[in-house]
Amino acid sequence: MRIVIAFMALVFVLGLCSAVVKARKGQWWEAGSVFLPILGIGLSMLGDVRWKNLPLFWVGFALALAGFGAEGYSYWRTRAAKRAQEQASR
Repeated sequence: MRIVIAFMALVFVLGLCSAVVKARKGQWWEAGSVFLPILGIGLSMLGDVRWKNLPLFWVGFALALAGFGAEGYSYWRTRAAKRAQEQASR
């Protein structure tokens, strides 16, 4: 069990570092898309797989879902910007 907790802590710290780098560049949606799923999965694991703390599990699930939504929105914005750039260069 300690290995799982250590692994999740490592993933959390690395994700936080990545999100901070993206946020310092002004890429807020990408920072959210990195950090929110990691935070949500960490909370879900704290909520325990055996459903002992159900509200914490669902808060973690909602955060992970919000992070994946931010990732989709970030992808959509990037794709739209590339498309507009291609139209302008023609």
